[in-house]
Amino acid sequence: MTIPAVTGELPLNVWLRRQRETRSWTKRDTARRLVQAGKDAGDTAVPGVDDMCRYIHRWERGENGLTERYRMYYCTAFGIPAAAFGGGDDAPAPSTEAGGHGLSVSVQYAPGRLVIEISGLGSEETEAEPERRLSLVAAQDPPRSYGGRA
Repeated sequence: MTIPAVTGELPLNVWLRRQRETRSWTKRDTARRLVQAGKDAGDTAVPGVDDMCRYIHRWERGENGLTERYRMYYCTAFGIPAAAFGGGDDAPAPSTEAGGHGLSVSVQYAPGRLVIEISGLGSEETEAEPERRLSLVAAQDPPRSYGGRA
């Protein structure tokens, strides 16, 4: 059985798994984050990590539906607005931005590629000159896990 997504064409179970894998999280990592989101929301009845792992396994297989409670926890864990939950490829991709000393770096993962944008590379830009920008797009799938030592 598959659970239809809120929007888009992906079933919710596939969307949940892709979102987790996009972040290179294990089911246990996701469970920890969901439990923490529940605790942060004041939920005193949130299950433990082991039980949450079993729930995630069932949700990603499409065996059980998600209640509104867990949808909220997923939004918190994924850092997405509630309107983007289950949104398939139309949902905003996780991104990070940093800047300083005239340099700006933006990192965003879109399905199938990592986009890194660096702007402000020139120290003497004039108004007539277009902004210098470096973009790197890698079209390889994200790693399933990181082995070895960092």
